[in-house]
Amino acid sequence: MSQNATDGFDPNDPFGTWRTIRDANLDAWAKGMTSFVNTDGFAKAIGLQLDSLLATSAPVQQAVHQYMDTYLAQVNMPSRDEVVSLATRLTNIEMRLDDMQAQLDDVLTAIRAVAAPATADDGEAKSAAPRRVRKATNE
Repeated sequence: MSQNATDGFDPNDPFGTWRTIRDANLDAWAKGMTSFVNTDGFAKAIGLQLDSLLATSAPVQQAVHQYMDTYLAQVNMPSRDEVVSLATRLTNIEMRLDDMQAQLDDVLTAIRAVAAPATADDGEAKSAAPRRVRKATNE
């Protein structure tokens, strides 16, 4: 009984033998196909088929593209090329705005660096001036 449990054989399962045979066949096919697919000859054959398929489908794709451009123009919808062009322009604008923001940050940093020493030197005089103004307005 323990030997049947380790083999995976169940006498109460009528399809167990078929599953075992199926799994063995699938494993054999997978190993064989893997070794076949990993050859240079297979890669060259598939490459030739793909090249011929692309060469055959190129005129069809071009015709569909022209048809879609005409149809979209008739219904006042943007074509794919127009949307891509707009996205490119918006990306360029966004990049320029980012550059301008970085330059503005640099200018503000430089202004604060120049103004900070002057504020530290004139801090007592500037703080006294508002007090005089407040006293004069209160009286």
